[in-house]
This record gives sequence, structure tokens and C-alpha cells, in this order.
Amino acid sequence: MAHSPTATKKPAKPAAVRSREQPEVRKRLLIDATTRSIAQYGYSGITIERICAEGGVSRGLINHHFGSKDELLQQSYKTLCDQWTAYALDGMKAMADPADALRSCINKNFDEAMFNPQQLRIWLGFWSVIPKSPKLQKLDRALYQLDLKIYQDVLERLAQKNGLHIDTRAQSIALMALIAGLWLQAALDPQSLSAAQARAMCLNAVAHLL
Repeated sequence: MAHSPTATKKPAKPAAVRSREQPEVRKRLLIDATTRSIAQYGYSGITIERICAEGGVSRGLINHHFGSKDELLQQSYKTLCDQWTAYALDGMKAMADPADALRSCINKNFDEAMFNPQQLRIWLGFWSVIPKSPKLQKLDRALYQLDLKIYQDVLERLAQKNGLHIDTRAQSIALMALIAGLWLQAALDPQSLSAAQARAMCLNAVAHLL
């Protein structure tokens, strides 16, 4: 059957989709430029000019998408937290064996995707200013509570499986504090600690549970 001339000249839908996605793509580029700038200059060294130079964008684009530097930094930290949870923790719930889930999480904490100089500098940059920023404190507290629940759920499953009587909340807090401390040490002095050493320390800390 022949097609009418009108039918052959319909606008392609992908172009419209690309148009709708463009603002989100630009926002993501700005967030990526912000976190790279934090890794390079630290939180205190972040300026609009440096973010614009890193992202190859104008100041107007930041104002258009975020309204202010503070909002851009808050959204950057939220994105960092969301990425962390999705990468390291979300899969724990789906793993049938809680021991495997706990090992997997510890391993991901210290693999190359997470435990590398740039990532550690980014986290250190944000950690340095959280005590002074109520909005960042709120974001950080939400991340902490989410992480704590996921760890505690896994430890409760592990205790039930192995017939253990433990304070799963206290054990979760202790493990999270150990991981955060190892990250901080590696960020402050990269030569003092290898990923393999950090991983082994965490696995040894939970060996009595596994």
C-alpha cells in the first residue's frame, strides 16, 4: 500500500525525546563538573568560575538550572549519596544469603569504583563542610539512616540464619563507623592504607557473624 506524502514527512519522535532530556543532561554535566572541582580544589576552593571552567559552561546555565551555587552543591551531594546507595547497598536486599550480601557490600566499599583517590577526595570535601551546613547535614543524616537500615536488615537475617543473639543496630553502627574511618584515613593519607588491607579489616571485624 502506498504511503501518502503527509505520512512520509512526519517529524521523528526521537528528536522530541532528546529535547525533553536535554535539561536533565545539562544538570548532570554541571553536577559532574562540581564533584570534579571538589576533588581538585576541595570544598572551600569551589567557585562558580571553577565549576564553569571545569564544565565548559556559562554562569547563566548554573543559575538557570539550580538558582544558586549552594543549591548546585546540595544537589551534587544528593547525587553522590544516591549513586553510592545504588551501587553498594541496593543489591544487598535481593541476595538470598545474608552472608554473601554482607561480603558483597564490604567488597564494593573498597573496589576501584569507590575506593579511589578522586572519589575519596570528593567525599572528604563534602564531609569537611557538613558540620557547618544544615541542609547538607539533613542530606547526610538521611543517607546515614538509609544505610543503617539496610545494614541492620542484613545483620538481622544473618543472626536469624546462624542462631546468633546480637545487637544488630550496634553492630551495624560499628561496621559503618569502621568503613567511614578507613575511607577517611585513605583520603587523608593514600599511602597509609591499601584497598586490600581495608577490606580485610572489615571482613575480620564481622568474621564472628559469618
